[in-house]
Amino acid sequence: MLARRRLLSSPARSSRSGLSVRSPMPMSVSKSGAWLVWLLLAFAALCAPRAQAQFGTAGVEGALYAKRVGEEVRVVLELEIPAGFHIYHHKDDLGHPEAAAYPTSATVTGEGFVFEPVVFPTPHRAEQEGLGTWVWEHTGTVRFHAKGAGPATAELTGIRAAVDGQVCDPNGCEQFEVTFEAEEPPKSRDVFADWDKAMAAPKAPTPAPEIVGSRGTDGAPEPAPQPSTPDQPLGAFLLAAIFWGLFALVMPCTYPMIPITISFFTKQASARHSSSLGLSFMYGLGIVAIFVLIGLLFGSVIIPFATHPVTNLLIGAVFVVFAFSLFGAFTLEPPRFLLNAAGSASSVGGVFGVFLMGATLAVTSFTCTAPFVGTLLATGAQGGNLARIAIGMATFGATMAVPFVILSLVPGKLKSMPRSGEWMHSIKVFLGFVELAAALKFLSNADVVWDWAFLSRELFLFLWFGTFLAAALYLFGVIRLQGDPAEVSPTRMSFGVATLLFAIYCLYGALGNGLDRVMTALAPPYSNTLVGAVASDAGSRALVIKDDYDAARAEAIARGVPLFLNFTGHTCVNCRQMELTVFPRPEVAIELEKVVEARLHTDGRKNIEQILELQKRFTQSRANPYYLVIDSKTEQELSRLDHAVVGDPEEFVEFLQRGLSGAKGD
Repeated sequence: MLARRRLLSSPARSSRSGLSVRSPMPMSVSKSGAWLVWLLLAFAALCAPRAQAQFGTAGVEGALYAKRVGEEVRVVLELEIPAGFHIYHHKDDLGHPEAAAYPTSATVTGEGFVFEPVVFPTPHRAEQEGLGTWVWEHTGTVRFHAKGAGPATAELTGIRAAVDGQVCDPNGCEQFEVTFEAEEPPKSRDVFADWDKAMAAPKAPTPAPEIVGSRGTDGAPEPAPQPSTPDQPLGAFLLAAIFWGLFALVMPCTYPMIPITISFFTKQASARHSSSLGLSFMYGLGIVAIFVLIGLLFGSVIIPFATHPVTNLLIGAVFVVFAFSLFGAFTLEPPRFLLNAAGSASSVGGVFGVFLMGATLAVTSFTCTAPFVGTLLATGAQGGNLARIAIGMATFGATMAVPFVILSLVPGKLKSMPRSGEWMHSIKVFLGFVELAAALKFLSNADVVWDWAFLSRELFLFLWFGTFLAAALYLFGVIRLQGDPAEVSPTRMSFGVATLLFAIYCLYGALGNGLDRVMTALAPPYSNTLVGAVASDAGSRALVIKDDYDAARAEAIARGVPLFLNFTGHTCVNCRQMELTVFPRPEVAIELEKVVEARLHTDGRKNIEQILELQKRFTQSRANPYYLVIDSKTEQELSRLDHAVVGDPEEFVEFLQRGLSGAKGD
């Protein structure tokens, strides 16, 4: 028979916030916008996790047993945690300093009795995937112990135990409060058998100071299949270059030049009795050449400092400037001497003159393309490879140049192109909001490296929600800027709906819900959320040692296993995608248990000089992520992988197995 049990569910937590938009340029908000904002906030509340709905059948059962041993009163409290659920350790030691968890508290009282603090059992460690933290937790049958004293005349049945905490599964958590009355121990089993051992046990295992992560597979569900993404970080970077190139192409500085330039080529070709293809090709080559030159000049300056927090703050500030430029607050222009030089060059005749005309377009369109070029340079420089920047800028330039080449072959298609107009202004302003979101990402990078813990996952995602909500309201015509069209077209409205859905998705994550792997990697790795935190039920077996190569190598030698070098970065999205979605997979985790991982952050503060020297010594590169398996004694390389493989875990498994096979061969 169980003692009296009471389970109370706390009401769902909610929050209110207001949103205001202010701009230095003329702006108005239509009167019909108020109802839309309130409707969005009401709808957003529906996204909040509802513990009662998810955990209506989850309960915490248990019993409280008490007995006298001489003058001492001994108490054992048993809790039965439902299968698939867990509770967290006490508040004095939850685990990682930034662990997202609600501590369990337990007290024992009784009239006439005085009890010492309750002794918790030894917890096990679980990684909080998506948050970059870990936490102590309990599952199954959990026994708490407490000892006290009281007069011999006091009835043991008057002893009470109260437990407060959260019972959680991978989807979320429910608050509980449970109260027990003491009863006699059962005769069928000795619940006090482990009393001495339990009272002597430490409050929680004490990990080595530098061990910050580990992975296990027992009891952990296999990650759900993820949508494929380019395996190579370069692939995603080139897609971004095409994306920004397309937007640069439809800016007011460049789009109107397409029909003018094609008409010029057609007339020139007709006068020469030749094809206009050669002229348009040289024109496009001039555009590409200028952007590659910009990438090489500025990339070589940026790369050495690309991951430094100060650089990230400066880039974030520049993006804010770009955003307000796109909003129309002011105009960015290249230096006058460049404009004069470009004008003089374009007057040169012949094929070379056409090449210089293309270069001139790249220079004179700086007003519109600067935000996109700056974005591309900033993200490319963090890869640590000048060739990568050059390829990205060439892709960007080629994206702008291709329409000139194609339309020179079929000039009749010019008539079917959309005419220049107010729609270009709408795209320009929308991209200003995108630049603001990018600025927040770079601010987050500095925050993570300097460990300020200011821009948490929730705050970051809520700010993105506000940014894209404002962008959606702009596309709907609720927020208006000077120069906006009088009517909202169906196409613009459709983009507004898509933007609004993305804003709500950001809010869904800000309220403590899990997001896809890309958004998880983009958001900061720490969280203030107590409800809805995701934690693995697995114990820890694979060893991760952070930013201390010597300690990791010594541990690997002591264990007689190879050393796995993970050159990573706090600001590296591909690195976090690998560590959050590939490393925990069962087929990968089982191989990682056979090595010691040295997780070396190349943009951190601890042992940074040694880490950068090791990166140069082992990889001859500044690119992240970069993985090697080496012999822990001789430091001989056994296998290497120089890129992320988010979409192909098997390649990572093969890389680890090659290293392990090489170690056995020695």
